[in-house]
Amino acid sequence: MNRNRIVTSLLFCVFLTFIGLAVNEFFKYGRSTDIYEEAKEQYYEKKELSVELDGADNTSAPQITTDADIAVTTDATVVEDNGSDNEGNNTTVTPIDDGGVSEEVKQTAAEAGEVIGWVRIPGTGIDYPVVQTTDNEFYLTHNYKGDKDVKGAIYMDFRNDGIGDDRNYILYGHKMIDGSMFSDLVYYVQDGSYERYFYNYNTVKYDDYEEETEWKIFSVYVVDLDKEDYYLYTNYSDDEKYQAFIDRAYRRSLLDSDIEVTLEDEIMTLVTCSFWYENSRVIIHAVRQ
Repeated sequence: MNRNRIVTSLLFCVFLTFIGLAVNEFFKYGRSTDIYEEAKEQYYEKKELSVELDGADNTSAPQITTDADIAVTTDATVVEDNGSDNEGNNTTVTPIDDGGVSEEVKQTAAEAGEVIGWVRIPGTGIDYPVVQTTDNEFYLTHNYKGDKDVKGAIYMDFRNDGIGDDRNYILYGHKMIDGSMFSDLVYYVQDGSYERYFYNYNTVKYDDYEEETEWKIFSVYVVDLDKEDYYLYTNYSDDEKYQAFIDRAYRRSLLDSDIEVTLEDEIMTLVTCSFWYENSRVIIHAVRQ
């Protein structure tokens, strides 16, 4: 009888531990989701404001700002620097009640020093800030603000110099169980959805805060990370090797595309985990338009 009680108590303790871990994981996901939703609200708030101020032809959103970009004066006015070297071009703006950027948003922006852009694929859930640092490990376990986070961040390969400077720009992101981050990339290689995604949701938009560039998806496939790394080069030593990379991307794709890629073009490569087999990765190639 005592033995049965001991076993029952142990099982109950294991059950409570499991529940505790599950609840903790749930709250981690929730906190992470809130952080990225705040970033998204800030980004589109500024994008909308930018269009209102600069006209409907403006397609690029202002950067997620830091405290260094906005100086708050003692008389509660905001001084905005337009980036010009000419004196007298600063504009003093009186903030509108409830219409300006909140202190919380400014604090979020101040912690986003390594944000270099924003990536989105219309029609999917991919709509996130992009960060970059000196290695490809840190943002696997930290969010865009630099805090420990189960979802990590969408980040550009540390070897990339910026849009316009390389031939292959590589973005990495986790596949999460709640469908966030780069999870939707899996639909481009999954039975029952890959054709619909490849042909209908084939535009990647990347905003580096100088301009919003558009990229068309032309190749999707899965690789074995332990055996293949040809897609992980940001530049190629000569045109022959770059052409070989382009040809291989076409050849590996699950579906054919009529989009032409030449030696003069730039490619954006999106990478996430796949559950096809151990250490497999989903690879999406898009060419700049």
